[in-house]
Amino acid sequence: MNSNRTPELSASPDPKDHPPLSRRSFLARSAGLVTAGATAPLLVPRPILGAGEQPPSETLTLAAVGIGGMGQHYLDGCKGARVVALCDADHNLAGKVFEKYPGAARYKDFRKMFEKEAKNFDALIIGTPDHTHAVILMAALQLGKHVYCAKPVTHTIGEARKVRQAVLAAQRLVTKTSAQSSGTEGARSTTELLNAGVIGPVRALHVWCDHPVYPCSVVRPTELQTPPDGMDWDLWLGPAPYRPYHSAYHPWKWRPWWDFGGGTVGDMACHTFHLYFNELQLGVPKSAHGYGSFRCEGMSTRVETPECQSHANVVTWEFPARGQLPPLQLHWYDGGMKPPRPVELDATVRMPSTGLLFVGEKGKLMAGFSGGRFLSGRGFDGGLLLPEEKFRDFQPPPKTLRRVPDHYGEWTQACRTGARTVCPLEFGCEMTELALLGALALRTGRLLTWDAQAGRVTNDDEANQWVNPPYRKGWTL
Repeated sequence: MNSNRTPELSASPDPKDHPPLSRRSFLARSAGLVTAGATAPLLVPRPILGAGEQPPSETLTLAAVGIGGMGQHYLDGCKGARVVALCDADHNLAGKVFEKYPGAARYKDFRKMFEKEAKNFDALIIGTPDHTHAVILMAALQLGKHVYCAKPVTHTIGEARKVRQAVLAAQRLVTKTSAQSSGTEGARSTTELLNAGVIGPVRALHVWCDHPVYPCSVVRPTELQTPPDGMDWDLWLGPAPYRPYHSAYHPWKWRPWWDFGGGTVGDMACHTFHLYFNELQLGVPKSAHGYGSFRCEGMSTRVETPECQSHANVVTWEFPARGQLPPLQLHWYDGGMKPPRPVELDATVRMPSTGLLFVGEKGKLMAGFSGGRFLSGRGFDGGLLLPEEKFRDFQPPPKTLRRVPDHYGEWTQACRTGARTVCPLEFGCEMTELALLGALALRTGRLLTWDAQAGRVTNDDEANQWVNPPYRKGWTL
């Protein structure tokens, strides 16, 4: 049904239709299922079993929330695990995935799934839109479940800090962030090349990405639409501000809307930050500023889209000197934007569509967005050193960092053994915080000064309100 009426922000469905199940009441109702002594995962170590007994840990049991999008691919990657419960607010979108796992229980509300299935699964996959990650993740940690979560780990910086604390307090649990290139041969080779110090201290880093792959620069729709059959729109919204359903948000199009996602920088930054985040000590930016493209109607009437990111965006984070490291500028480009072409690059070589350019005091390093070569048979495993003539006789460093050839398999195996993954959620939260500071800069279009220790914007009250915004009534963290 369509209407020309403009929806009000404060409007919401009748709470009687969906009585809120708070985190407190959810945990209280789950207490009968998961007692204080049974909050650990269900895996049983082989040594405590009798000789010849097959331990339950040989088969990891999984549940998943948000399976109609990327969540289905996460499930596909967890080969050998048994899927026992699946949850998605849109059963139509998730229909093919339900069919693929006919033995799994089906839910729309993750809280009901946790209440009924807590005894039946060891680990949880979270593949929902960004704005619901934190509430699901925190509830899973309370139940003592291993967690694999889509990046960015949270929707806000405030959530990232709270989730990180909770993960660090649950050291027995195995977690992983969905940065699929983390620990790969290309990523590790670039990190090793950077660590070798061959280009000297890094003073600038340019990162460019060929996304977005979804509509941007959009004005919030005013017409009303009916959610598709099989969808619970109120559950999909979760803690986000109430917006009437519209196909401009779902399916697949929610990410550029600040209500639900962090734009392209929120979406993609963790896929590259893991290469150099710790090496360049990127947890302490002093400021961020950003700007995006705009569109016009007619010849010169500019269309303002404050609730949605632009088609092409640039962000710069400024870092002070950090120990032995000099001040650094980190530049982000998306939507087809790229940094200036390095003068040292061979004129016959095209800049890659996505990539990295480290600018050091002794040279430059150009690599793929997630590390590795961008030119077949040219340069080194970790990328191209510039100028090429200067580094022609350079001997690449030894391969000292652990490689992870199976991203999902590393997590499922670690769930069985208790090993630490290469990209655990506490690290994901740190990368998420930096990415979301960039998203705040884009949202405001202003220079934001950042107090990293306090976790607050010091010069912009509006931006600071978005660091830890309130949840919709009935939802808590």
